[in-house]
Amino acid sequence: MGSDPIHEAQGRATKADRQASAGSSSRAATRPESSRKWGLTPFALSLRLLIGGALAWCVVLAAAAPELPRVCAVAAAVIVGITLWRPGAGLILAVGLAPAGALFAPGQARAAELFAWAFLAGWLLRLWRPLTGSGWPRAILMPAGLYGGAVVASWLALTIAGAEGVPPAALPLFLLQSIPLDHLILSSPEAATSTLLQSVTGVAVFLAALGVTRDNPQLLRPMAWTLVGSMAVLALATFVDVARQWAAAGFGEWYLLRYVQGVRFSFHLGDLNAVGSLYVLAALPAIALALFDRERRRRWIGLLLVMLPALWLAGSRSSFVAAVAGLLILAAARIRWRLTRPQVVMGAALLLVALIAGVLIADWRTDVRGSAGRAVNLRSQFSETTARMFASSPVFGVGVGRYFDRSEDFMSEELRVLYGNENAHNYFAQEFAELGIVGGLLFVWLVTAVVSRGWRGWSVIRQSSGGEGALVGLFAGTAGYLLTCLTGHPLLVSEAALPFWAAFGAVASTSESAAPARGAHRTAALAAGALLVAGIGQGAATYVRTSAMPAESGFHGMETAADGTRFRWMTRHAVTYIPDGPGFMRLTLHTPDQRLLRPLIVETTVAGRVVDRRELPLGRWVTFDVPVRQAAPVEFRRVDFRVNQMWMEDVRLGRRAAQRPIAVMMAGEKVGWIPIR
Repeated sequence: MGSDPIHEAQGRATKADRQASAGSSSRAATRPESSRKWGLTPFALSLRLLIGGALAWCVVLAAAAPELPRVCAVAAAVIVGITLWRPGAGLILAVGLAPAGALFAPGQARAAELFAWAFLAGWLLRLWRPLTGSGWPRAILMPAGLYGGAVVASWLALTIAGAEGVPPAALPLFLLQSIPLDHLILSSPEAATSTLLQSVTGVAVFLAALGVTRDNPQLLRPMAWTLVGSMAVLALATFVDVARQWAAAGFGEWYLLRYVQGVRFSFHLGDLNAVGSLYVLAALPAIALALFDRERRRRWIGLLLVMLPALWLAGSRSSFVAAVAGLLILAAARIRWRLTRPQVVMGAALLLVALIAGVLIADWRTDVRGSAGRAVNLRSQFSETTARMFASSPVFGVGVGRYFDRSEDFMSEELRVLYGNENAHNYFAQEFAELGIVGGLLFVWLVTAVVSRGWRGWSVIRQSSGGEGALVGLFAGTAGYLLTCLTGHPLLVSEAALPFWAAFGAVASTSESAAPARGAHRTAALAAGALLVAGIGQGAATYVRTSAMPAESGFHGMETAADGTRFRWMTRHAVTYIPDGPGFMRLTLHTPDQRLLRPLIVETTVAGRVVDRRELPLGRWVTFDVPVRQAAPVEFRRVDFRVNQMWMEDVRLGRRAAQRPIAVMMAGEKVGWIPIR
């Protein structure tokens, strides 16, 4: 009877591993019986219940919202139920549905994150079982936890620094209010909060996939199959939609020639570079399964042939390069290479030859749209933009999720005219710009730790019926996906990010569990933790030192209504400031005259305390006064307006079409303030 290759890879424990395991066993002997059985303390159980309950509540609120399609709500409920019964099946279902999230719930709803939160809620609330019974690999858990901590610390520093006008006693409630419960329906209004929740969700899915797959290594095969199958289905949907459009155009040859001449298209996702990354993540496991699973080879080749034209339609050059790199990994796995220095040199030489050939045949004219020269020129300007942004705050960064909004301040004039605002087109560089040297290095540490252990994991296993192909394919797919992050930002797109994090966690599950952290790793972890605390302290110092009234946020520029009223569009969350002392805020608001699924509510918070919440009539101006009685320890108070609905309006950003969020029209350039003398 053959051995399980994955258990064999995980079973290579050293003497130090056994000693560490024995030490932990002796310590566990003093715990209560339930804690010894599952390795959980009452605090850990309470924290697990708290986080799982909060996620479940947000899922319930989203499922009950009238804006969410019923099929999406039912899918989330099914994921929770299946995960409570069998976490592996819930993980696979969430991974399979996530790439099609935009099809399940178009608009502002975040269906991919809804599926992820549903899975995480079920996984955490399964209190009668441990999160993983096979132990957590410390070499993976440490950088993952620190990177997640860096994202949270950056958000805390930003939010605390921006809490001017909120008394210290109200600061905890203010921080809690800054994370909206309806994030899954309308998305968080602040980019920092939205990016925080998306990034933390990705790390949580990564850890959950790691733990679930360690307990059941056979899940590697369903994981690979699900990625291949879901992307093949979406590729077929793309072809069907192209055929529909072709029929609407009268089946003219000119219409199909558009795609040959460089027109890019994807049916299920608007970010075409992220689509290319997803197809790389799925196509490489399909090739690996075709190589290693001879019985089903025709099936995998057929699914691969369906995906390849869709990858070409996406038109992502970096995805083509990443696919070639993944093929080299698959070749190394297939012929059982033990890479020596001459082989590494030979491989590097072949890559150099391919690169030179690509340079010679590419179109390097910088003034031709879509040419390689134009793309390289713009990428170099984006790199300069990122370098200038990083230099402005090298230690702690400009803040999580702030690259897009701050990019205009650091762009060249050409980029500013073309884009207005844009991301870095290099996710690694964007992490350094947003999180600083600390957060950027922690992200690199996490990626390096998983890739290095994933390489050792599949390189030591022996061939078996399909298991090797799944592991090698997932490793090659995630490695190729990471290469696309050097010229794109697929991890900013939930539909593309969450399947990657799940597959990356499955690759990390081959790591040894009990290996103690090295002294250098512990030192680095302590230093990183201290710097993250210092970053939060810097935000707190900014909050304490602020004495001048800050600028407003969450408002668009002045416009004129049809009746001649001068107004500003307010987004779903807008911030202004009023002087200290008792008085009245006079607000004149106007709501869009359109059919709504729920009443439109505006909530007013002063200095961290809700002072007014009312329903607004549709289609007309309304004026009302909000009494403000409390006094603040500073000379001004922060006022937050939160609206429970929003819409997207088409606008121009640079030379491209874009959308801006709008919620309520507010008359005047400033909020009216009537003091009581």
